[in-house]
Amino acid sequence: MKHESRNDAKLTGKAGDVDSYLSRRRVLILCLIFCTALGVRLLNWQAARHEVLAVQTRVALNYKHLAGLIRTNGLTSLYDSSSATSNPDLLGHPPGYPILLSFVYRLAPESDTATQLLQMVVDSLSVVTIVLIAFELFPIPIGIITGILAALAPQFSWNSILLLPDSLAAFPILLSMLLITRTRRRNSSPGWILVAGALFGVSCWLRANSLLLAPFVALLFFFIRKRGERLRPALMLLCGALLIIAPITIRNALVYGKFIPVSLGAGQTLIEGIADYNSDGSLGLPQTDVELIRDEAETARRPEYANSLFTPDGIERDRARLARGFAVIRAHPIWFAGVMVRRATSMLRLERTPLRLDRTNSGTWQLFQWPLRALQKIFITAVFLPLLLIGAGILVYQRQFQTLVILLVVPCYYFCTQSALHTEYRYVLVIHYFLFVLAAVAIYSIVKQTVSLRRFDSTQLGSSTTNAN
Repeated sequence: MKHESRNDAKLTGKAGDVDSYLSRRRVLILCLIFCTALGVRLLNWQAARHEVLAVQTRVALNYKHLAGLIRTNGLTSLYDSSSATSNPDLLGHPPGYPILLSFVYRLAPESDTATQLLQMVVDSLSVVTIVLIAFELFPIPIGIITGILAALAPQFSWNSILLLPDSLAAFPILLSMLLITRTRRRNSSPGWILVAGALFGVSCWLRANSLLLAPFVALLFFFIRKRGERLRPALMLLCGALLIIAPITIRNALVYGKFIPVSLGAGQTLIEGIADYNSDGSLGLPQTDVELIRDEAETARRPEYANSLFTPDGIERDRARLARGFAVIRAHPIWFAGVMVRRATSMLRLERTPLRLDRTNSGTWQLFQWPLRALQKIFITAVFLPLLLIGAGILVYQRQFQTLVILLVVPCYYFCTQSALHTEYRYVLVIHYFLFVLAAVAIYSIVKQTVSLRRFDSTQLGSSTTNAN
């Protein structure tokens, strides 16, 4: 008996050593991936940091203006209807990014560099997070491939240095999905699901596009949990999101006297999104903000409407825009369904981001940049769309439906909701983290199959040579 106990202790010790080794190995992998991602972003920033204000200049300046007002007047001014911080013209976006900028500016006044460095670090953490999700679902090599793809992707590195909140908004969504993925097979505290919902709420403070993401993802529990274990986590996820979003909604009710969940702009993006696909202009809808406000000024005979999207009567005007858009949809339901399908399909494309790396530098910088430029040239739709389709097909063939649902729930949310509105690549940036996992599954399977075939051919050749002798 003593001998058996000693043997059991030795086996337990060996198992513990293996687990410890795997943990250290994963930590090392994550550190290397983080450093790679940050290094790529720093190279991109070093070459293109002076170009960022040329992208969405008006929107970026709007964020910076509100950040300055918050810094001057304090956070409580957001709840003061008489404060300049509560100007309706600043209601077109959630207040989270300006609040963050106001804190950055306290440490480094009006510093775009400090903001960009923070965003690059957070975006590199997003890369690490998607790798952790891949580790939960697949063997380590697939996680490594996912990390390499996300670290090198020029789409991510370029968006991380723009003075916009889109790359930041992806991070809490990825963290939330990591928590949900980790709790599916563990007897974890239900409090983690509440935290996951809260993280969806944090994303809403940065971008309103994820407003309905929590209830959409709550449906995931009906696929990954047993009967009797589904409703509670779904409700907790919703509660977590509502707790974080509620302060914005309450603030809007107090200051503007209307129910505005996060921000204005849904009517604007609905109308312009319909106009994007009405190329002949037969529906008479404006395609740009300038055309929209001029049209409203002429229709209402209110010249002051032509000066701003939301001042005066911004709330009523945006609701009128929604009504106008819904009227078009009711009149052309089949055509609009086709628009949504086409727009959802377009989200699968990788943004044709210029390779923002300096071609003129020499020496050490150039040593790193020319191979990186060569690698980044493969990040195009023609390469990655077949890979992600192959990856999805492999999971279906292997009947890994739960895994596929986890990876596709966030992309499907944006396919279903954002396809109704005007869309830019940066609005749906987060979906490509999950799609890169599917691409990594395809790459891993192709490489593994190729290596197996080579080994088989070598074995056959060796057997033939032996028989001949």
